[in-house]
Amino acid sequence: MLKEEKLLEAAGDCGCEIHVIPETGSTNDDMKAMAAYGAPEGTVIVTDKQNTGKGRMGRSFFSPRSGVYLSMLLRPASDMVQALHFTVAAAVAVCRAVEKISGRKAEIKWVNDVYVDGRKVCGILAEGSVSGGRPDWVVVGIGTNITSPEGGFPEEFASRAGALFEGKNAPRDISELYAAELIKELRRCLSLSQDTIAEVISEYRRRSLVIGRDIVAVTPSGEKPCRAIDITDAAELMVEYPDGRRGILYSGEVSLKI
Repeated sequence: MLKEEKLLEAAGDCGCEIHVIPETGSTNDDMKAMAAYGAPEGTVIVTDKQNTGKGRMGRSFFSPRSGVYLSMLLRPASDMVQALHFTVAAAVAVCRAVEKISGRKAEIKWVNDVYVDGRKVCGILAEGSVSGGRPDWVVVGIGTNITSPEGGFPEEFASRAGALFEGKNAPRDISELYAAELIKELRRCLSLSQDTIAEVISEYRRRSLVIGRDIVAVTPSGEKPCRAIDITDAAELMVEYPDGRRGILYSGEVSLKI
């Protein structure tokens, strides 16, 4: 189980109010409740086990006691920030933390999955509340596989799921060190000033798994084969269809062979 004292020591004076809990249903749900009661910007909840973790599009998120599950509360001061920027900035923060802690190269599959050596090690879910055309608050939730779970990953995604430390013992206190590093990187990346947005979008492009590759876009109107061309400054995915037409994906997801 996560050691609160070790995590807080590693996080240092990062400007966050950090709550370490032994187990919960969903850190995002917990944080949304705290947001409604006025929790301040930078509040963080961390656990190493969720019972009802969730991913994008209403899917469940497998959350055994072999990962780190973290949610951070933001109270954006500007209504100019695009919704996708929160997920993009969080993905860049995850990649930086992964590489610092594990020494392994991290890449991003648009829009919210982080991969290491062709396997998904992290998923990100941003949720928010909007009034008067601007966000009241945003909760960014991140689940990272630190080690492989006991008994392995469930069959339905065993072929694509991975962990930061596979096939060997993880270093001592690695979950606490990773969580602390991730919190610090999130504070840097999620400041979302115009300069920071430009920086994280540029890094997101460099880390993209999909640019220049044939993919299948999964949209409300069905699956569409296309080729990923670029990522826009608003974090949308620019694609080219077989007939030469180009388009922009604002939401949904993509699949590709890795």
